[in-house]
Amino acid sequence: MIITAPPPAALTDVSRQDDTAGAFTHIYEPDCQLAVWRRPLSAALVGYAASLNRQNHQINVRELLPADAVTDTLCGRLPNLPGRDDLVADVQQLAEMFACLFELRRVGLRLASLQTAMCPRFHVDRIPCRLVTTYAGPGTHWLNQAQRNRLLDEGGREPEQWQRLVTGEVALLKGDGWQDNEGQGLWHRSPPVPTGYRRLFLSLDFAE
Repeated sequence: MIITAPPPAALTDVSRQDDTAGAFTHIYEPDCQLAVWRRPLSAALVGYAASLNRQNHQINVRELLPADAVTDTLCGRLPNLPGRDDLVADVQQLAEMFACLFELRRVGLRLASLQTAMCPRFHVDRIPCRLVTTYAGPGTHWLNQAQRNRLLDEGGREPEQWQRLVTGEVALLKGDGWQDNEGQGLWHRSPPVPTGYRRLFLSLDFAE
């Protein structure tokens, strides 16, 4: 199991954070590009993620579905090990929150165990908003305003400093596709994954 320490730098200008799910509502503020719910993971959920890695289970669930269908879908796709119900319940709760916050009939769910970075370079998505959380392994890297400006001023050269999400934190990432947000979306990237580990990652997208 990988233990990730809190980030040394405080969340700054483009972001809002809270120890409750109420953090998500900040995403509707024009200057907020990242809303973070800071929370710990249960021991059962951490244990399940560790078991998946230890037993080398490869998880790759991609579905467009109503939020209330998450439990049945995941129970049919995930290995039945101790702690599975805790993970399924957490994903179900996050899907319902995401769908309620944005009034979505369906969500685009991806739950995957990753051995490499999906998107290793900093970029901004042309979507309205995405929910991300990491259940095991390193969290998503992101840039604050000063770091983003430096990257653009230097022609896209990868920066030497960045922020990162802690394992277990849940974040909403606003993209350039959000109304009136062209050119302001959050710059982020997938983190490298240490050799011998799998990163268990969840993302939720608009499906309509």
